[in-house]
Amino acid sequence: MTRRTTAPLPQAAAELGAAAGLPLPAAALLIRRGIRSGDEAKEFLSPDPSRLHDPSLLKGVEEAASLLVSASARGNRIVVFGDYDVDGVTAVAQLRAALTRAGADAVAFLPHRLKDGYGLKPATVRRVLAEHRPAVIVTVDCGITALEGVACAREAGVDVIVTDHHLVGEQIPAGAVVVNPRQPGCAYPYKDLAACGIAFKLALAVAGRAGFPLSVESLLRPACLGTIADLVPLTGENRVIAAAGLRALAGARAPGIAALLRESGVRAGTAPSADDVAYRVAPRLNAAGRIDTAELALALFEERDPGRASRVAEELSRRNAERQAIERRVTSEARGRVEAAGGPGAAVIVEADPAWHRGVLGIAASRLARDYHRPVLLFGFDGDRAVGSGRSIPGVRLHETLRALSTFFLEFGGHDQAVGGTLRAERFAEFREAARSHFTAQVSDATLERVDLAELELPLEEVTPELAEVLLRFEPHGMGNPRPVFHCGSTAFEGTPQPLGERGLRGRLSRRGGALPFLSWAGESLEVLGRGGREIAIHYRLQRRRSGGIEAEIVSARPAAEGSAGAPEPALAAAATP
Repeated sequence: MTRRTTAPLPQAAAELGAAAGLPLPAAALLIRRGIRSGDEAKEFLSPDPSRLHDPSLLKGVEEAASLLVSASARGNRIVVFGDYDVDGVTAVAQLRAALTRAGADAVAFLPHRLKDGYGLKPATVRRVLAEHRPAVIVTVDCGITALEGVACAREAGVDVIVTDHHLVGEQIPAGAVVVNPRQPGCAYPYKDLAACGIAFKLALAVAGRAGFPLSVESLLRPACLGTIADLVPLTGENRVIAAAGLRALAGARAPGIAALLRESGVRAGTAPSADDVAYRVAPRLNAAGRIDTAELALALFEERDPGRASRVAEELSRRNAERQAIERRVTSEARGRVEAAGGPGAAVIVEADPAWHRGVLGIAASRLARDYHRPVLLFGFDGDRAVGSGRSIPGVRLHETLRALSTFFLEFGGHDQAVGGTLRAERFAEFREAARSHFTAQVSDATLERVDLAELELPLEEVTPELAEVLLRFEPHGMGNPRPVFHCGSTAFEGTPQPLGERGLRGRLSRRGGALPFLSWAGESLEVLGRGGREIAIHYRLQRRRSGGIEAEIVSARPAAEGSAGAPEPALAAAATP
């Protein structure tokens, strides 16, 4: 069952609309995003890199920059130790580029997901020491909980800088310079930077300390990819990084980035959308580290030969196709187990299989979390260890909830919506039962109820070109700034809709003189609802058409005369992105 409801119009919408010179629906949406004044509305609708905070406000960043520049001047080797996802790879790319400009002997190290696992582990540190003999190790996207790994490096006489955006544990690694806006005593005004956002700040600090110019635009291109891909809130500075970076990608001249955008179907000279990055670009970059090593993804950012860059981008597409096939199998098998048990039952889904590829567990967990609307933890096995990834739903803070089960974990980290962890394989069954009991006790039934919420009542005839233009300025969309969903209580097909792909539908909607092109990914059920000119009630989003103008994406629909707003009812037609 799905509860459909439309949020009421915020009381202050008219006042904000008048102050900012905006249509009432746009003002209402801004209030829901925490915007209260005309100045705040202007800042939100026109993200400007000049409003980015000074890097020096980050606790530890000046000490880190000084250490890196001094090591560069002495000719000491610096290892930039990263992660195998888009956030980690783009962070390494930015920081290594800045260090190279500073004259540093800087090498990148990306752990192998299956062979090394995540983060700065003692065994991985020993390999780095043997292979690269660094004087300094600087981590990106990891390290904040790596107490033993940092100790291993420090015992060998190596300086360590930890830059990380994950939640801070009870202890901070001793002897390391730490740059993390979430650490105690850090007064940085914005806490939700991704790892690539922190690397962006440190790169600027290094440039300032070393006294050389560094193109902010060149850093924003990879930074926006990592920020969008890592699903951090697209608010505050992250919104500026994403928006400015997307604009900068329209003029990307680096052969690697240009080849990646071309391979992802983004037309040359045009700025990709956040959806383009999330669903086309990022999966290709992520595929490298999910299937094998992420070094191929990093190579794309550093490649200067157009021919080689094109071949690397094509290889990333092939690996992404392989990743998709593996992920479909894991998702199908996990779903089969849930259904065989009569449904999810508990407030969390916990499944494991020795044959599941650990590189796709996070994506599979995300799909199942969306389908069953509850947190999902999936595990594969590596010898005597169970290695897993978890994804959550709105209202369930996954990292915080799992901390009560911390005695099971050998390694554990993450944030509210995504976690990773390792436990002894022999304890998996015990953990599974403990997790089911704990989540069922902690997560309310109301949280597990799927809500189809429209932010605003917006009949089609009120979708004017002026309003549409303002709403398009709400981009880029993501966590913290979702694409708005509107409710129209009565509309009908204009003519006969046409098939779109295997299960989609495309056509036109009309109501009281207002008409709008539409598409839907619940084509068959939607066509049945609207057959014969019958009126339907819809929840819809507005989006740009690739051919120009705007269109409605129908999210869900029902017969216009059936049910009432806020009443639970079957999901007669629910659309999902393919």
